[in-house]
Amino acid sequence: MRAIDKGNSPKAYSSYRDARPDLASLIGYYCSYCEMGTNNMIEVEHVHPVHNGGNELNWNNFLLSCKYCNTVKSNNNQDRNGYFWPDIDNTDLLFNYTLDIYVLEIKKGVLSPTQEANAQALIKLVGLNRYPGSSNEPTEADTRWRLRDETTITAMSSFNRWCLLINEPDNNPLKIMLAEQIADTSTVGFYSIWCKIFENEPMVLNKIDKLWETRFRNFKKFDQTNNSRIIRPGGNI
Repeated sequence: MRAIDKGNSPKAYSSYRDARPDLASLIGYYCSYCEMGTNNMIEVEHVHPVHNGGNELNWNNFLLSCKYCNTVKSNNNQDRNGYFWPDIDNTDLLFNYTLDIYVLEIKKGVLSPTQEANAQALIKLVGLNRYPGSSNEPTEADTRWRLRDETTITAMSSFNRWCLLINEPDNNPLKIMLAEQIADTSTVGFYSIWCKIFENEPMVLNKIDKLWETRFRNFKKFDQTNNSRIIRPGGNI
């Protein structure tokens, strides 16, 4: 789950729906939870549900969500406590994308027991592990798994092409061009799937991260003194 930086509120809103174009222009037309790209049905989602006391018009309470994640999440969290959130946490450090029916696994040996519980709570909250044939079946309308699988096929096809040039020097113009093309193609959505498939290819990963950070404000900042990830105010990882 990519970590994002919305920045400060560009203006005050009289309706939370009015924040949709501003959010999308900053972090892209992607679900903040499942990472699916969606231009037509992206919704402004209240992290702290208004039903449970969250601020309806506060920029800091907004994320973009696909209809499926928003519907599953609903009002089921009382507030932000007990979960990780992509606008304040380094959520890309939490999960291993397995490319199979489990979809997500908590990274072992990285998180404390409390952090593991919070990561698992986030998976359950928005139904990120729904997959046909698993113990967590999706509803008929929930097609997130299908789009994720289609993106995985596209990313694997890109990886197979990359393998044709993998032993070429990094200054090979064709290799540079292909790495840039793969980064461009990754903007179809499911950022973490692309990172998983190219996890051992730093040249491609760097191109992907640079593009997403520049265009869609991924948050991936490091403390230069010890090369550890910077934890934002209010974040836990």
